Amino acid sequence: MALDDINLTIRAGETLAIIGHTGSGKSTLITHLNGLLKAQSGTVIFEGKDIWADKKELKNIRFKIGLCFQYPEYQLFEETVYKDIAFGPKNMGLDEKEIDRRVRQSLAYMDLPESYLERSPFDLSGGQKRKIALAGILAMQPDILVLDEPTAGLDPAARNNLFDLIRSYKEQSGTTVVFVSHSMEDVANLADRIVVMNKGKIAMEGAPEEVFQHADELLAIGLNVPAITKIFLGLQKNGYPFQTVYTVEDAVKILKPLIGGDTLDA
Repeated sequence: MALDDINLTIRAGETLAIIGHTGSGKSTLITHLNGLLKAQSGTVIFEGKDIWADKKELKNIRFKIGLCFQYPEYQLFEETVYKDIAFGPKNMGLDEKEIDRRVRQSLAYMDLPESYLERSPFDLSGGQKRKIALAGILAMQPDILVLDEPTAGLDPAARNNLFDLIRSYKEQSGTTVVFVSHSMEDVANLADRIVVMNKGKIAMEGAPEEVFQHADELLAIGLNVPAITKIFLGLQKNGYPFQTVYTVEDAVKILKPLIGGDTLDA
């Protein structure tokens, strides 16, 4: 999908979700962020400079803007977990001590024991492979972490666990996170801001509570809203004076006092 008239600022420290139907331009957009694709017109500015101003600097920019593709476990290739995670830091020219520190720290971010380091990545489960592949990106300590459908193909428990780890990593590191997702529940729970793509353009952007207010418009372009948001919008249309919510936790906070019980939990 060709992009058209994209004007987007990614704010330091935020978690930005990019959503849109298949073919809307989401993946094309994020591959421009670190120079994997070059726009025919326009510029991508990082730290005040056009990323294509000096092609020799692109390699360093790609270390700073870490892009994790969909199904990254298919890109594992080393004979041990340690070597796979260390691949990026080695290409950065770091010394062995710093490489070792980053490998172990990144594995810890993914909540995996160091006993995994000498194992073959191909002996691990799908969810564990996904974590190892992501750890390899984190080991480069990017300023911006870009994730293309990071939980694609995972079961609900593994999906929730991975997003919890990403959230924890962001809180500890302060890294800016940009992610593409089809799950509106994941977007509602993780994003500070949402960009909605449609036909190669930005159709809408704002905080989750702002974007999900436009449920009819989102449905019209082939998207959805969180199930809990649909319920509360329906209640509003039937005259109930509820605010719009987009997470189950928010719904619990609103409903719990009304039913007068302490047993209602998310």
